[in-house]
Amino acid sequence: MAADSDKSEARALPTADELAQALKVEVYDNKGKSTPLGDLAKGQRTALIFIRHFWCTNCKVFVRRLSEAVPPSDLPANTRVLVIGCGSYQPIDDWATAASSKYPVYTDPSNKLYTLFKFKSNLSQGDGSEPRDYMRDAGGAVARWFSGITAALGSLQNLPYVGPKSQNGGEVILSAEGECEFISRMQTTVDHTNVSELATLLGASKHDTAGQ
Repeated sequence: MAADSDKSEARALPTADELAQALKVEVYDNKGKSTPLGDLAKGQRTALIFIRHFWCTNCKVFVRRLSEAVPPSDLPANTRVLVIGCGSYQPIDDWATAASSKYPVYTDPSNKLYTLFKFKSNLSQGDGSEPRDYMRDAGGAVARWFSGITAALGSLQNLPYVGPKSQNGGEVILSAEGECEFISRMQTTVDHTNVSELATLLGASKHDTAGQ
């Protein structure tokens, strides 16, 4: 019963007030320019991919797989994907390159969006009973940890800016009218929505499931 309750809470839509507040939150691009989230999503169906800290290997794998499976050219008209982090803007360029992101990347250093959308904070890796498709061929936990450490050592200048290590993210899909159609809150550090499910939700014209 507890597991069912967790799943229900993970996908419970935000209230109208929470969403209205979220759309007013300023997010920052790679140059440090701020824009209200609502302005970025206005008039377009928008998928918001909330990642963990900028050194999280799991999130890099997720965005890389999603970019490969659902590039912007395969999205329906008037549909876009945005990636949002929880640190400062300084690591964005390095992160986008490392993740091979084909989507614009922004960040919410205030963490207000993560709070309003009720994203969890923990370092749990789960029990592995429901492995995500994007984690196939990503290596074991130790290998991913080592990869994260290696990446961190190569960008120590970003240490103050990567964001809270225990903050998890999730996915939010907003309609062109600004209503929330879908939300999934990560329950663990490896709990982004399956790429195959997200591709279907986005109405991608095609998506490569090889290796998913």
